[in-house]
Amino acid sequence: YQRRVHGDQHLNMEPEENAKANEEQEGYSERMSFFIWQNIQSYVDRVSIYPKSRWAAAGVLFMIYLYRAIINQGFHVISYFLGLYMLDKFLGFISPKEEDDVAVLPTRQTDEFKPFRRAVQEIDLWKSYVFAVLISIVLSFLEFLNIPVFWPLLVMYFIMVVIVAFKTKIAHMIKYRYVPFDIGKRTYNKKNAKKQHHTLT
Repeated sequence: YQRRVHGDQHLNMEPEENAKANEEQEGYSERMSFFIWQNIQSYVDRVSIYPKSRWAAAGVLFMIYLYRAIINQGFHVISYFLGLYMLDKFLGFISPKEEDDVAVLPTRQTDEFKPFRRAVQEIDLWKSYVFAVLISIVLSFLEFLNIPVFWPLLVMYFIMVVIVAFKTKIAHMIKYRYVPFDIGKRTYNKKNAKKQHHTLT
């Protein structure tokens, strides 16, 4: 009888020990994930003030993936979804943060100036591109993902998606009279300020 009671107690302790071990493992995984993400975010914060260098590095990574795709003559599906993802993020970059923002954008010269708030900020666009390309590079080493497809059809479909997306976006810009880029916008610097000062005096 004592052996039976001792055996029952041992069986009751095993689930508790397993649950405790699982909790410790989950806690360790969460701490490691937080540590890794914190270091990544710290690195992103440090390089955020160097946009040209950041985009140059992103371009190098993208060329590495293109090299992998071309030399293997495959991974068309990965390339297709990478292109769609990058297109979606870029459309967010040139879009207002909220649909209601377009109603308050200045449409006449006499209107009060209001800054263009992007749905996707430049640093977020860069992070999304870098992470997506890195993941694509890793996936290009997995041979089972090299799915044989008729790639010209994917190219044609992607071109159609790009045309439709940009046609809709340009129509939206024309309707609400906003430009998401600094091209063609008047900028004020010290020289312009001095000229304006001399003109007034």
